[in-house]
Amino acid sequence: MMRYALLDEPLIRVRFKDGTIRDHTLPEVIVALLRDAVLGFEALQPHQQQAWHSFLVQLVAMAVARITGGAFPDEAEPWRRALVELAGGEEAAWYLVVSDLSRPAFLQPPVPEGSLEAARYRADVQTPDQLDVLITAKNHDLKARRIVQPRPEHWLFALVTLQTMEGFLGRGNYGIVRMNGGFGNRPLVGLTRALSPGAHFRRDVQVLLDARPSFADRYDLGGHALLWVLPWDGKKQRAIELKECDPYFIEICRRIRFLEEAGRLVCWRTNTDGPRVAAPKALNGITGDPWTPVEKSDKPKALTVSDSGFTYRLLQQVFLSGDYEPPVALAFREDEKDGVYLVARTLVRGQGKTGGLHFRIVPVSQAAARWLSGSEERRTKLARRAEQRVRLAADVQRKVLYPALAALLSGGRDARVEWEQVTPWIEAFDRAVDAQFFDRLWASVEQDEEIARRDWERFLLTEARRQFAVAEHGMPVASAHHWRARSRAHAIFEARAREVLPYAFNATRSLSTEQEVRS
Repeated sequence: MMRYALLDEPLIRVRFKDGTIRDHTLPEVIVALLRDAVLGFEALQPHQQQAWHSFLVQLVAMAVARITGGAFPDEAEPWRRALVELAGGEEAAWYLVVSDLSRPAFLQPPVPEGSLEAARYRADVQTPDQLDVLITAKNHDLKARRIVQPRPEHWLFALVTLQTMEGFLGRGNYGIVRMNGGFGNRPLVGLTRALSPGAHFRRDVQVLLDARPSFADRYDLGGHALLWVLPWDGKKQRAIELKECDPYFIEICRRIRFLEEAGRLVCWRTNTDGPRVAAPKALNGITGDPWTPVEKSDKPKALTVSDSGFTYRLLQQVFLSGDYEPPVALAFREDEKDGVYLVARTLVRGQGKTGGLHFRIVPVSQAAARWLSGSEERRTKLARRAEQRVRLAADVQRKVLYPALAALLSGGRDARVEWEQVTPWIEAFDRAVDAQFFDRLWASVEQDEEIARRDWERFLLTEARRQFAVAEHGMPVASAHHWRARSRAHAIFEARAREVLPYAFNATRSLSTEQEVRS
């Protein structure tokens, strides 16, 4: 028995730009995305969007490169044939339920032991959200076991997210190879001209196709594409060598098997002795993943995003500083000089916890896009300016706000104050900087260096004064020390601000500079 054929049954609900919702097969989904007609997927949860996008992009890129001869068919049937051929002719690889355990099912490898009992599978997953990658310590914010009447598409999206995004979760539960360590995460950082699912999808597929020849020295361009079609008994020595895979192979990290009982899907799973893909620890997650930046250092490693997410500091490092080797999805294309969007997304994982779903879109203006895609000299100049602005913001926090707030809190007595005690106001300042950092940076690309610095310093001074005023009226200060605390704090703030932000106070110099530029 085989049930729920992704290639033939319309199992995926798609919302279109015209407002309609239609049920589609997987090949029909591909066609709709290529036509840029899709607005979204009805059952797809926010934390699953990255996994679904990457899965589809890798799948179509391999199909076009290996099967269709570079063509993008306009109809679903050619895509159906291509996906079957990509699976080595095994149609069972595209069914959610395949009772013959010697054959694969979708993202479910064959079971060499012959039975689920012999392989020690257990049916302890009741709902799709139990299968998924989220780990919640308490049953609030996002409820556990909330999908009590799941459709096949709920299991589909949960399975794709688990098999392509999960990390280490205790002995016997190993993670994917495309992250730095078992407690890391797989970020998506790239560019797109438009934010619709279809535009982003089509752009990334073309990026992967263009970059494919560059991986020939480390991967097999005709190697394993869909790792779930291969039998897997979970033994460590059965791991697949990375060099034997296609550069865009779709991996699996867990032994999963779906059965249908009394008209509902039941998920069975078992542990393994090691990961599915063999990769040395020294690789540090550097697999050529199209969306993962690589930190340049004595020991290069794939980016692992912290619980703070994609702050302006991190994006400045990844996108501008040169401290990271950008992934292929982050490179400008010829038709992207009129402005693009920087898209960054990841689900932060930890040891027994989830550090948050982080998603950020940064519009890159036409002027900035032309600088960044132009000469190395212009790009370097903009990168230096961005780095200088990050340093100035940090200096304002450490050298201006902190000592002034500490004076307030201590009643003007210069007593020791822990950083955490003034964190609310410093973090509020940082959020204000984060909200405007890139817009102001792009607006400065054509400005003279001194004018650009003056404008940025004035912005920092304004925001620092705003947070200082908020603290002054809200921070608890003993009444006996009230005026001394305020006087001392104001004196420190103004003196330190003039040291750290000289251009914000030097109106005469700024005016003369402006006149020189205009002349």
